[in-house]
Amino acid sequence: MDLLILLLLLVTVYGAKVSVSGHEDYIGRGQTDSIKWIFAVIILFSHMRNYLPEPGEHDRIYYAVLDAIGQLMVVMFMLYSGYGVMESLKRDRKKYLSTFISHRLLKVWLMFAIAVFLFLILDLALGANYGVKNYALCWIGWESIGNSNWFVFDILILYLLTYTTLRIADRQGWDLKKCAIGVFATVILFDLFLRTAGKESYWYDTIVAYPVGMLYSLYKKPIEEHTRGWRRVVWFLIMAGLYAVFNYVSLSDLLQANGGLKMINHLVYIFTSSFFALALVIVTMTLKLDNKALRWLGVNAFAIYVLQRLAMIICTHFGLNDNALIFSAIVIPLTLLIAALFTAGTNRLNSYLFKK
Repeated sequence: MDLLILLLLLVTVYGAKVSVSGHEDYIGRGQTDSIKWIFAVIILFSHMRNYLPEPGEHDRIYYAVLDAIGQLMVVMFMLYSGYGVMESLKRDRKKYLSTFISHRLLKVWLMFAIAVFLFLILDLALGANYGVKNYALCWIGWESIGNSNWFVFDILILYLLTYTTLRIADRQGWDLKKCAIGVFATVILFDLFLRTAGKESYWYDTIVAYPVGMLYSLYKKPIEEHTRGWRRVVWFLIMAGLYAVFNYVSLSDLLQANGGLKMINHLVYIFTSSFFALALVIVTMTLKLDNKALRWLGVNAFAIYVLQRLAMIICTHFGLNDNALIFSAIVIPLTLLIAALFTAGTNRLNSYLFKK
C-alpha cells in the first residue's frame, strides 16, 4: 500500500513548476482542480482502509500519511468553494444571485441524489437494509445508506446559508464584505448546531474554511502584496505555526478549566484547518501543480468522493478485500471509471436542465 503514496506523489509532482516571483494563476481553475484531485485521492485512500485487514509492514507509510492528514483532506474543497462563490459575486452579483439556487445548490443536490440512487440500487441487489430513517434522510446527506454523505450535506447547507444571507444583504444594502461577515456568523451557528446535534467532529471542524475562502477572495490583492518575496516564507511559517499550536494544544486542558472556556477552545479548534488551508495556498503561490492528468482527475473530484464506496462495497461483498493489493488494483481504476462516466453524464444533464 505504500506504493500508492509513492504513485500519488509522482503524479502530483509531474510537471510541477517553481517560481520564486510567484504564479499569477495560483488559485485559478487549473491549479485548484489539481489540488482538489490530490485530496480526493487521499479521501479515497482513507476510505479504502476501512474495508481492509490490519496493516502490514509495507503499509506503514500509507497509514502514517493518512493519519497525519486526517480531516484536512477536505479543507481545501471548503476554502476553494467559498472563494469561487465570492469571485462569481464580484463579477456579477445580481445575475449570480438570480441563478444561485439552480446553478449551485440544486445542481450539487441533483448529482448527489443520483449517486444516492445508485447506492440504493446496490443495497437492494446485495440485500442491505439501513432502516427507514436512513432511507428517508439519505437524500440530503443527513444519513447514509453506505455512501459518503456528511461533506455534501455541509456544502448544501453552506450554499443555503450563503443564499439566505445574500437575500437579506440585498434588502439591507450590504456590500460584499458585510455579506461575507454575515455568512461567517451563520457558519459558526451551523457549526454549533452540528455539535449540539451530536454529529462527529468531522462534520464541522472544516466548515469555517468556506467563509475564510470568501474573505480571501475579497482581500486577495492586499494578501498578494503582503506575501511577495521573503515575506511569503514568513506568512507561511505564521500560518503553519498557528495550525500546529491550535491543533495540538487545548486551551481548556492547558488552563484546566471548563464551561465557557471549553466553548472558546472549540471555536479556536475549528479555525485550525483554515490555517492549514491558507498555508497551502501560500505554497501554491510558488509551487504550481498543474498537469493534464491532475486537471482531468480534478474535474472528477466530486464524483470520486460521492461514488468511491460503490466499488469498495462490491469488492468487499465478494471477499476481495482480504488482499490489500488486489482490492486496490480493482477499486481505484473502477472508481475512476465510474466517476468519469458519472461526471460526463451529469454534465450533459446539467447543461440541459440548468441552461445559462
